[in-house]
Amino acid sequence: MVATSSPVRSSESTPELTTEVVRAVFAELGEVRDQLHASHRVSRCDLCIALRELRYGPTAPGASGHNGLVLSGDCVCRDLLADVLHVVTTYLTEHGATISNPPGAARIHVRKRVHDVLRSYRCARGAQAKPKQARGNRYGRAMPDEEHRAVFGHLVDEAGYSAPLPGGGYLVRRLAERCATEFDKPVSYYLERLPAMLNTIQRVCRAGARVNVGTKAAPEYVTWYDAYIDRPLGRRPDTAITSLSDDNASLWGRDHVADPSAQSAFAAVETAGFDPDPDSAVVDTVVNLLAESSPAAWAGVLRSTLLGLADRGFLSRRRAETLLSDPHGMDDVMSRVQTILEMRGERVNRG
Repeated sequence: MVATSSPVRSSESTPELTTEVVRAVFAELGEVRDQLHASHRVSRCDLCIALRELRYGPTAPGASGHNGLVLSGDCVCRDLLADVLHVVTTYLTEHGATISNPPGAARIHVRKRVHDVLRSYRCARGAQAKPKQARGNRYGRAMPDEEHRAVFGHLVDEAGYSAPLPGGGYLVRRLAERCATEFDKPVSYYLERLPAMLNTIQRVCRAGARVNVGTKAAPEYVTWYDAYIDRPLGRRPDTAITSLSDDNASLWGRDHVADPSAQSAFAAVETAGFDPDPDSAVVDTVVNLLAESSPAAWAGVLRSTLLGLADRGFLSRRRAETLLSDPHGMDDVMSRVQTILEMRGERVNRG
């Protein structure tokens, strides 16, 4: 099998998979791949499959030189498909002589084993393999009520995701939305209470016996919270925005359109090095641009301004990413600008 380095990776020594089996496995993984795409905010899957007459996606570079299965592309689902196909290959190799319908048997085997593959990914990141069981462990039972227990369970689950984890309030909002769905309460209810709830969860999970995250020869003892929540969360990519200057990087950057009128405002920031408070130049830029726009257009103007400031190096990328990935943070900025304008006694352009 090949899975290229665009990527393409290969193993000619493995038994050949038939096109019918590969089609069956690919079809069975449809829902799991959709979930993976959604969690990673994949807008276009570039997975390519080539095996004899079977073709899916664009032709992989170098695929024509291989007689076996070729998987290529950069999508996160490529490795999942490769790993599941390896599991199926092993299964068919061991039981092939007794199987009369390999494609059907492959689908059933994938249905049973795909969760083991996903759990192996969680374990590789140091997270709990079975997060649903966390609510019933010693720490889950020590939570003061069901809502704290639910937040704890969702947090353990989030720690094992491979999807990007933007900064700011993204994780808190994710937890709030999940709890709101579970308990049928408004998201705002949990957004207000989660900071205190998370403090309680940390306090409970940082008590008790330490966990060895090192080796027997070189042990490293940390709290359960650090081992299974904090460290795995830290291994997730720190943002969904690959590059603020790339319009295709994420949904936050797609509506970025260069604003010619903003160029003069950026000139004020270029002198920030001579300002005892460089942040004031950034604030003035944001306030002045929003003051010249209709409040209805503020969200787009603010996004465009933050992208421009980050691209020019006048604003920390992490600070910009945090705001762009947090709708509530964006709303807060616009509310503060409104307050500043009112304090200045300026009339807001109502368009």
